[in-house]
Amino acid sequence: MARRSAGPVRLLAGLLAAALAVTLGVAAAWPIYQTPRVWAVAGVALVLGSVVAWVRERWRLRPLVVVAVLLALFALSVVPVAVPQSFPAGFARGLLDGLAAVALGWKQLLTLSLPVGGYRTVLVPLYVVMLVAVLLIVVLAQRPGRRAAFAAIPMLAPVAFGTVFGASQLSEPLRLGPLTVVAPRELGVWLAAAGLAAVWVAWVSGADRRAALRLGRAGGGRRGSRWLRGFAGAAILAISLLAGLVIAPALDAGARTVPRDSVDPELVILDRPSPLAAYRGAKRDDTLDRPLFAVSGDRGLPPRLRIAVLDEYDGVDFHVSGAEAGRFTRFPSGEALARPSRVTVEVDAGYAGIWAPTARLGSPPDFSGPRAEALSDGFYVNRETGAAIAVPRGDADGGLRDGDVYAAEMETAEAEAEIGEPRSAAPLIDLEAAPELARWIERQQQGDDASGLLTLVERLRERGYLSHSLSEADGGRAWLDRLSAEYGTRFEPSAGGHSLVRVEELFEQLNTQQAAAGERPRPGMLVAAVGDDEQFATAAALVARALGYDSRVVLGVRTDGAGVPGVPACSEVCTGEHLAAWVEVRGDLGAWVPLDVTPQVEQPPQRLEEGEQLPEFPTTPEERDAQEVDPPAGLGEQGGSESGDAEDLALSWLWPLLRAAGLVAATVALLLIPALFLPLAKRRRARRRHALPDPELRALGAWEEMLDRARDAGVRLPAGTTRRETAEVLGTPPAVWAAHAVDRAVFSPDSIGEEDAEMVWRAAREDAAQRRAALGRWARLRAAYSLRSYGIGRGRREAPRPESETI
Repeated sequence: MARRSAGPVRLLAGLLAAALAVTLGVAAAWPIYQTPRVWAVAGVALVLGSVVAWVRERWRLRPLVVVAVLLALFALSVVPVAVPQSFPAGFARGLLDGLAAVALGWKQLLTLSLPVGGYRTVLVPLYVVMLVAVLLIVVLAQRPGRRAAFAAIPMLAPVAFGTVFGASQLSEPLRLGPLTVVAPRELGVWLAAAGLAAVWVAWVSGADRRAALRLGRAGGGRRGSRWLRGFAGAAILAISLLAGLVIAPALDAGARTVPRDSVDPELVILDRPSPLAAYRGAKRDDTLDRPLFAVSGDRGLPPRLRIAVLDEYDGVDFHVSGAEAGRFTRFPSGEALARPSRVTVEVDAGYAGIWAPTARLGSPPDFSGPRAEALSDGFYVNRETGAAIAVPRGDADGGLRDGDVYAAEMETAEAEAEIGEPRSAAPLIDLEAAPELARWIERQQQGDDASGLLTLVERLRERGYLSHSLSEADGGRAWLDRLSAEYGTRFEPSAGGHSLVRVEELFEQLNTQQAAAGERPRPGMLVAAVGDDEQFATAAALVARALGYDSRVVLGVRTDGAGVPGVPACSEVCTGEHLAAWVEVRGDLGAWVPLDVTPQVEQPPQRLEEGEQLPEFPTTPEERDAQEVDPPAGLGEQGGSESGDAEDLALSWLWPLLRAAGLVAATVALLLIPALFLPLAKRRRARRRHALPDPELRALGAWEEMLDRARDAGVRLPAGTTRRETAEVLGTPPAVWAAHAVDRAVFSPDSIGEEDAEMVWRAAREDAAQRRAALGRWARLRAAYSLRSYGIGRGRREAPRPESETI
């Protein structure tokens, strides 16, 4: 028997209800996208879903046929509708991305910072929801009897999409006299959706009874339908209100963060050394004039281009922490800029690494060149620090390199903000571990407010002296020749590094000099600390933390004449000479304020003994033409010469022997350094991976540790394989189990727990133990000191590890 249709009136009513549901869905999803493209997605979904529903009703198609038709229309329309940047040139690639986004786009949408605009495939989930919702609404609306009431359920789906995937920040409360309405926009959308669903249920539930009354055959058995309609409408209204009042406010910031999205960039950053440690390498003769990148802007340049932002200090170096400063996500859309300019950065031969020089971004960058698509896929931004990285997948070198070009809207206005009061009443560092720093701050007798902080940083610069090298030889002279010609700078030796020991040495120089200069010294008498931006940025950051201010170190370049003596600004081409470091501090006002820290270059240090006073107007004594003349023979004391010569002769054989023994001991010590350092470095790497804050990150760290130990043991791991394929190469049961566990941690919608992450680490240790047991004594020794896990001595066909970036 043929199925009974509800007629054209029900079809028109279903189309109207679908249109209203889609409109409410656009209103709910607008904070997510904030692009007019959403209306195009909604319109196409309404048309195609309605057509498929009408065709199904017209020709009585079976469900599988309907699904096939819907999939075919989706495949034909997804690229121009939801992936427009790939149309028409990259239709094939866009189609693959669009189809993959049906399964993976939901996760991507959750992890991106809002608004996402039309970034890549983020419109695909919205398109899928609206297309399926329209189809179900129109199909169910044409069902006879009270079954059409079930169309109210998909009417709520578009609004639910906007609630679940929307912003965690709700709309501002609406105050109507004494009444305050929380989240008025979200509540209004849900009330409208609830009203639509309730009206639909009430209307379709009484349709059959109204038809019966018109025919004069309404029976008493239908009286219960009124109660049913009222109950159904009230239930839908209650559910909708619950969603609007409870679910929306419950979506806090944590619900929107999915750590798996930022796993790869975070692990890449953790595997890199501190960029600040490479600072001095840019000041050598062979790198000082080497172009790093060229920069240009159609409406000027930003005053500073930031390369890396480092917020955590462990007493050894400044690096990116695992907290907010280490949270890198994709960058679908920028923010409003006060004075935007389209800035283009062209990477040159002197620069290689994951860090992308940028200022505050107003739009995602447009990459060009042969690797444009891979770089665009691998571009991540940290919204907290503003730092950006490029991590193209499948690239053996990783990061940016010569020939890469990108352009983006960047802020060119100078940041004008006040520091304010300290964020903490107590020091943010352990001053007992830095006694010289604490003593220097106490001696300056400054307050712990913004004025005191600025005075301390300025005194640090005035009493410092710029030097980029420990000696004038070995290719470290060019920077000195330039400063000497312009400022009269002379050479003073300076050790590299920015460990706490090195910084304490700097403050010890300042304290010793201040004690020697007495109570009322002239400013030039207090110059004593020798170093460059690496040491002084670290010192200034620690001073700020000692006063209770947040601080971080920024590596970058200054542009458009904003340089300082010793580190000039770049205008078109930035070289190693222009590379600088500065600090950013934050007080209770919440804004990060940049402070330059480069020491002065004109007044060299003066060596003082305690209590010594230099003349007020020092002069350089005139050198006379005098020659050294040997005393006449026979003059001078003669007594004891024979006994002295005999003693010298008796000891003359001892000094060469002691010198040779010292050289042998030094050689042995140098040979033993790698024997001590390599195992400690590998152990520290494993501890850092095991101490990562998130269970999923720790599981991935365990997998990386397993691969590194296998590489050191001589296992060749092929490139471009999945974890399960790699586990087959490793050939141990723990490796196979760990591959499945890590894949589940990365791709499963459910997060893994602490115990699961620890089990992956136990599997890694068991794999290493089994592999070690199969090796001989010398093979185990070779594995302990192998550098293959650091990318040294590996064949071309092996899976690459990120190399240390160089600037």
